[in-house]
Amino acid sequence: MALYRLEAKIISRGKQGHSSVAAAAYRTGTKIRDERMDKLHDYSSRTKGVVDTVILRPENSPQWSAHTASLWNKVELTEKRKDAQLAREFILSVPRELNAKEQFELAAGWAQKELVSKGMVAEVSLHNPKSGNNPHVHILCTMRTINDDQFSAKKPREWNDKALLVHQRESWANDVNAALEKAGRPERVDHRSLKDRGIDRIPEPKIGKEAMGMKERGVVEDPERFKLWRWVKSLNEVMPWKRAIERDGEVHQHGMGRTWWERSLVMVSEARETVRDTVRDTWEKFVNRHSGEQDMPPHDQEPDLER
Repeated sequence: MALYRLEAKIISRGKQGHSSVAAAAYRTGTKIRDERMDKLHDYSSRTKGVVDTVILRPENSPQWSAHTASLWNKVELTEKRKDAQLAREFILSVPRELNAKEQFELAAGWAQKELVSKGMVAEVSLHNPKSGNNPHVHILCTMRTINDDQFSAKKPREWNDKALLVHQRESWANDVNAALEKAGRPERVDHRSLKDRGIDRIPEPKIGKEAMGMKERGVVEDPERFKLWRWVKSLNEVMPWKRAIERDGEVHQHGMGRTWWERSLVMVSEARETVRDTVRDTWEKFVNRHSGEQDMPPHDQEPDLER
């Protein structure tokens, strides 16, 4: 099943002191020295996860913009503020139904059309981790255009326009669907939200690399983001039952027990092991309270499901 994702964010120095050189080294799986900080960022050991990478530039761009190290060191030396915005990043899911060549050409073609044509320099990197189940693309873009041999004095404000991001999300969905059709695949993606598509489901929160790393390293056995993900997934599991009870006072499931409570227990027992305990806890709380209100997970604060 083809998945849709277009995530846009800004990489800035800010409080955490992020570096565009470090970001580029990680995404390209290379070793680069940050000239401003005199610090070596070495990610050459992860080259197996980096399938391909390319820098796309507007016409007549200087030669230093064609190489990862010189491009992003130029960015770092140009930005003087301690809280400077250094680069814009797009993270795209590419269809597993396409081969690596098709995936890379799809992302590079979209970047050329939507980003480089507007004056950005964009470095496109296709990643596919060991599992092979999560092919995705990182696109690092400059925040300034290039004038002659230097970056522009001002950053184009129109690149921050929300309407532009809305257009980019739809454009990426259209390009993915066109590539799937060209490959003879029936799958399609949709950039619209669940609400706009009329789907009665809560968006599942992103676990994120920080929580995933803590779990893999054994720092935290069950990070909070995993708990939140399981809780939202459990709510989506019981949502049809809740709607049926509110509408008819009954859950219509034939051949699974004499009463709706017996049938709900059977459904819980068949739930996937990763969400079974959370589903049972959420369902029992709902039944005991006899109300349409959603119980909150065992956290100190209500989670922000909009993130």
